[in-house]
Amino acid sequence: MNDLDLQRKSLPEEPGVYFFKDVNHKIIYVGKAINLKKRVSSYFLKTTYNDPYYEEKIQMLVEKIYEIEYIVTQNEKEASILENIQIKKNLPFFNVQMRDSKTYPWICIFYSEEFPRIQIIRGPEKYSQKNAFLGPYTDKKEIMRVLRDLRKIFPYCSCKKKVKTKQRPCLYYQLKLCSGPCIGEISREKYLENVTQIELFLKGETDLLKKEIQAKMNLSAEQQNFEAAAFWRDKLEAIEHSTSKQSVLLSDIADKDILGFYTDKLQKYVVLIVIHIREGKIVSKTPITLDLREKIVFKDELFSSLLEQYYLDLKFSLPDVIVIPKIYKGIDLLRAVLKDTKQNIVVRTPSEEEKGLMRIAAKNARVMIEQELQMEEIRKKEGEQTAKALESAKELLNLPKIPRIIEGFDISNIEGGDATGSMVYFLEGKPYNKYYRHFKIKSKSTPDDVAMMKEVLRRRYIMLMENDWELPDLILVDGGKGQLNAGVSVLKELGLEIPIIGLAKKFEEIFLPGEKDPIILPKNSSLLRIFQMVRDEAHRFAVRLHKKQRIKRITRSTLDDINGVGPVTRNKLLKRFGSVEGVKQATIEELTEVVGQKLARLIKENVK
Repeated sequence: MNDLDLQRKSLPEEPGVYFFKDVNHKIIYVGKAINLKKRVSSYFLKTTYNDPYYEEKIQMLVEKIYEIEYIVTQNEKEASILENIQIKKNLPFFNVQMRDSKTYPWICIFYSEEFPRIQIIRGPEKYSQKNAFLGPYTDKKEIMRVLRDLRKIFPYCSCKKKVKTKQRPCLYYQLKLCSGPCIGEISREKYLENVTQIELFLKGETDLLKKEIQAKMNLSAEQQNFEAAAFWRDKLEAIEHSTSKQSVLLSDIADKDILGFYTDKLQKYVVLIVIHIREGKIVSKTPITLDLREKIVFKDELFSSLLEQYYLDLKFSLPDVIVIPKIYKGIDLLRAVLKDTKQNIVVRTPSEEEKGLMRIAAKNARVMIEQELQMEEIRKKEGEQTAKALESAKELLNLPKIPRIIEGFDISNIEGGDATGSMVYFLEGKPYNKYYRHFKIKSKSTPDDVAMMKEVLRRRYIMLMENDWELPDLILVDGGKGQLNAGVSVLKELGLEIPIIGLAKKFEEIFLPGEKDPIILPKNSSLLRIFQMVRDEAHRFAVRLHKKQRIKRITRSTLDDINGVGPVTRNKLLKRFGSVEGVKQATIEELTEVVGQKLARLIKENVK
């Protein structure tokens, strides 16, 4: 009997969590069990599942198990919570892992501060629990749009740091998107009123919000304060407009999540759709797609596993009701766990009124899987085309091997100024931006693209040689014979035999070293498309740094040229005196108040 058999046969018959580890002691699978010994032993019984699909995956897992560890718990409820924590902590290869909701965007209202800011954050656990957390959301752009529109109705502060007293307001105040708490333009009570109304809106409680505003408008009208009445009327109209597209769908106004679930016949993918209902209206939809290939998850446990992973993290935003397609074995466990967070939460199957929405959710899930399978097929065909194109490049360009790694280069400058070079890295015909590199040109300040290309290539390949890093199979430079010859001379100088070509944009001509006439490929050529992608990506990447450098130079202040004046000191001076001209007109005594006497004298002598 080997050590692994001894480990599994000596496991306790207790509830708990078990860990399968490989020969490198890395956790490859985490599971929970009512009886650890029986559950773990089931993986080693060949006739357990009677399904070739599962047998194959289980066999893959068992072959990699080197050791077994476990943690005994008091009950299955504790095991379920611990399993979820350990999966997210260790990310085991064979477990189905739903993306941790802590990485989704949340809206945080900083009630822990005197004037609560509103920001989009990730990881609410990192912040004070005195704050309000709304989410998680799957679409950050949509949430940014909602907050942007809300600011026009209820201005609020979105500063990165908590509100402090300032002498001048920011741009958001001037645009009427912030009420100016930092300059004392609004009382704390009035500011909190705005923030509370935003929270009501984001929670979907728009009816209550509209009633509150309607009451204030009526009261102002009764008191003949028509300016205030018009103010509240405009806010009410703005809210009505922003919610007009939502129609009441359910008579029950409890907060609900309605779940749709679908997996394809081969169980390659699974999709969970959560439709969020607030005040009887659909407010959002959360789609979760998971790849099941090479993962160990059993048909009768798939839905429950996803449901538990999704809801065990939502401590801040559990609904009143979770509506699921059917009651499954173990549902009482989920109910018990969720009641620790929200005592009155209900998990049930749909009512007659809700069945239509559940069908919509299930249909959305099915369509998403069909789309995923179609995209997989398209990617497969594109991969085959790319592979054939790279094989043809070997013959066409007379290369020693298929160009798996292609490095592309380009230069960007205006009359030699702010010159930059770029190197992009393509692996198997696809961009691999982890290895992209920028180069600030050091040797030239006058227009000379050929000399600049030489500098970039020389720096790149000296670095590769010094570090003994892998050389590319092909180099592509943006340009014609001039740039190509520059590259050839650098490679010769360094003693490197790397194939190199030039791609001229005007007629898409491919130039080869020592060849008089270029190669012109058909416009629909897959190989030409790959080369164009490399060239265009190198150009885009070079231009990006060039623009940054140009903007930095244009916006650079003369203060930056003074030794001892960094960005922080410069900003202090500009904040105090308004401009460089204001700094120039300031007295030594005034400058000393900001930066000290020694630096004040230096600034006074050097500001022109």
